Amino acid sequence: MAGIIGLLVFTLISQTASGEKNETNGAPSVEKPLHITADNMVARQNDSMVEFIGNVNATQEDMRLVAESLKLFLHDSQPDTENTADTRRIQKIVATDNVEYTAGDRHAVADQAVYTAEDDILVLTGREVKLLTGTSWVSGTKITLFRKQDRVLVESDGKTRVQALFNPEDRPADQ
Repeated sequence: MAGIIGLLVFTLISQTASGEKNETNGAPSVEKPLHITADNMVARQNDSMVEFIGNVNATQEDMRLVAESLKLFLHDSQPDTENTADTRRIQKIVATDNVEYTAGDRHAVADQAVYTAEDDILVLTGREVKLLTGTSWVSGTKITLFRKQDRVLVESDGKTRVQALFNPEDRPADQ
């Protein structure tokens, strides 16, 4: 149990299964400290899952994740020692209820966010999911951030269409 809690204190999201760093898109680095606050925490070692409940706020460098619930699913393998922050143990992260994700200049709101560490993909879902960069935005019912490729896929549920507003003032000065 102490090993799981120690792991959570040091890392939230691994960038790749091999532990490489990704310094793009405000993406968290595997070697940076993580700070999580919540009203409660429940660790289920038999399920390899830790849940933070109530006013969850997770920060790592310029990445911030806010939600009512945050579940971390871990691979069953144990780190070498209790104090080892082996980020490859994180398999999946599920944040639910009033999810807000900020990394760099990107800000997203959703009902649920699911991050899979192996492929470094963040899937945001809900009635109206919105991804903002400056004053530009896109919305749909599902937004997938392929973080390794710096690519975004926005989908609708067939009832409401994907919407976007691209403000030319949000372009970087060097373009």
